[in-house]
Amino acid sequence: MALLAAAFVVVFGLQLLRGMVAGLSVYLGQVRDLDPLLLGGLIFAVFLAGFGARLVRLLLGVGWAFPILAAVLALLRLAEQFSSQPDARLIIEIAGVVVWLWLVPLVLAGDHAVGKRRDAASPVVALLLGLTFDTAIKGAFGTLDLSFAAGLAPQLTTVALTCAQLGLILLMARTRAQAESAIALPASAYVVGSGLALHLLIFQNIAHHAALIGWSLPAVFAWTLAANLIAIWAVVWLSRRASGLPRWASVGAAGLLVASVAPGLSPALAAIAALVGPVAIAVLWTPALAGSSGDRRGWVAVALGLLAIPVVLFGWYAHYEIAVPIPQWLIPLVAGLLVAGPVWVWSPPSVPCSSQGQAPAGHLPPHYGGRVGIGVAVGAILLLLLPLYQFLAWNSPPAPPAEGSSLRVMTYNIHQGFDLSGRPGLEGVAEAIEAEQAQIVGLQEVPRGWVVNGSVDALSWLAQRLGMHAAWGPAADPFWGNAILSRYPIVRVENAPMPDNADILFDRAYLVVTIEVGGKQLQVVATHLHHVQRERQHRLPQVRALIEGVDWSRPTILLGDLNAQPQHEELRLLLRAGLATSERPIPTYPSDRARRQLDYVLVTPHFALSEATAIRTTASDHRPLAATLIRVEAAQ
Repeated sequence: MALLAAAFVVVFGLQLLRGMVAGLSVYLGQVRDLDPLLLGGLIFAVFLAGFGARLVRLLLGVGWAFPILAAVLALLRLAEQFSSQPDARLIIEIAGVVVWLWLVPLVLAGDHAVGKRRDAASPVVALLLGLTFDTAIKGAFGTLDLSFAAGLAPQLTTVALTCAQLGLILLMARTRAQAESAIALPASAYVVGSGLALHLLIFQNIAHHAALIGWSLPAVFAWTLAANLIAIWAVVWLSRRASGLPRWASVGAAGLLVASVAPGLSPALAAIAALVGPVAIAVLWTPALAGSSGDRRGWVAVALGLLAIPVVLFGWYAHYEIAVPIPQWLIPLVAGLLVAGPVWVWSPPSVPCSSQGQAPAGHLPPHYGGRVGIGVAVGAILLLLLPLYQFLAWNSPPAPPAEGSSLRVMTYNIHQGFDLSGRPGLEGVAEAIEAEQAQIVGLQEVPRGWVVNGSVDALSWLAQRLGMHAAWGPAADPFWGNAILSRYPIVRVENAPMPDNADILFDRAYLVVTIEVGGKQLQVVATHLHHVQRERQHRLPQVRALIEGVDWSRPTILLGDLNAQPQHEELRLLLRAGLATSERPIPTYPSDRARRQLDYVLVTPHFALSEATAIRTTASDHRPLAATLIRVEAAQ
């Protein structure tokens, strides 16, 4: 009961945190156009509230702080689910994250325990259970957070989770009894923040794994859940060892964790890292939280450690907006080293596990460990049913439509899956594509695991939602770029970086796929050129790279957000290369009052372009541009 309540605290906190980070990045950063440094200062200001946890605990009372704050957190999470206004939603998320920052030290201190037994390993088990439940929920909804998903199911799930948490809190209040000895927070408890940062960025990020490893979402979902369950089992096993954790195991876990966050991993090594990383963090957390500290140093250490979350997230994503003086790959590596830090100075202390006597640090009484072991086994079976169901329900694209005389295509900048006002909008994107019955769609600004976009795999979600084949073209990094959806089979995929990426902060690329339509092959190119309007000097070499890198003698369609208007040299270069587009400008940006055309469908002479239309929808900040193409047989 107590472990479940603490686990739900982790679940609600992570959900609110992802919502807050996305709100700051998209709503304030893009819709409201706030400076990135100001946004970074704001998220750090939120996390500074964590230093008030000890004071809040004293004000509310040692026995009452956890249940009161846990109830508030659950209600804030419920309010976020039903909030439709971006301003109100962001305020709720910020308030929820602050409450969560106060709760994390209480979980680590054992305040969630009921009765007279508080053991040193239960906080680690609570953290891991929360991470596992959070991943299970997110995976079950196709990597969408409940507050990002449309429909009745996410609302009912949120209500059920909130009611369950409030019920657990009431039961805890009825059976509450103060422990004679609590777990003191050790100075090494700072490692929790660095570990949570790595889980957010990498290890619990199903979309991140899917993009890097190349597996389907159900396979990655099952793999990630398996890693979490192994981590819980490892902690339970370690906690039952009277001799504590061997030093070689700590050193080995530290080495494996650092290797798991190394840059440039191959798909096979990335799969191994996704399995090893969570287990390594769990193994390192266990002794780090088993020490003791009789003063406030432990509380300060936890608050300082939680600052690793904004440091890692801001440090990673700021590279795309400002010139950061340290390499991006160094950020998760330093976080991994911080988690492993206590290994070199830690020696097994002794802490009281219960009022019945003393036990070695991290040691659980056998009957407690047995219950958790059985619970893990049963939970593993139940949780692994979720990816099994996804495997069974996973939709393969239906048979392609019969070849006709025309082809409906679309280009769509999906604004990272957020609508014009900054609210999650992937369902609106899918509805716009569906309404136009587009057979081939070029997508830009497609996130696959960016935490600032909610850690969603937008490509896999859209492909499943629409029942289409998908091709991926990473650009800014392996987890953000261009994509192509097709109702016809995709037989070849190539992706090429733009030549001037060293001169810009946000790397660009172009994706080239070969699609088979009725036994004939055509080529589709999707791209997104440099976005700063006044910096045309960066778009011109990108256009030249397109012209030189693509075989335009084949029947080819170019779908893209070119960030240039029809009278600009970028378009003239493409027209002089033999491509054609609509004769009249078709404004596509901004989506509510479109005044400029930034998005284009261009074709080789193998096609005649007709019925080009910008679709009126605010599911993104761009309007999708759809066009009907007719094959010109004489040109083939």
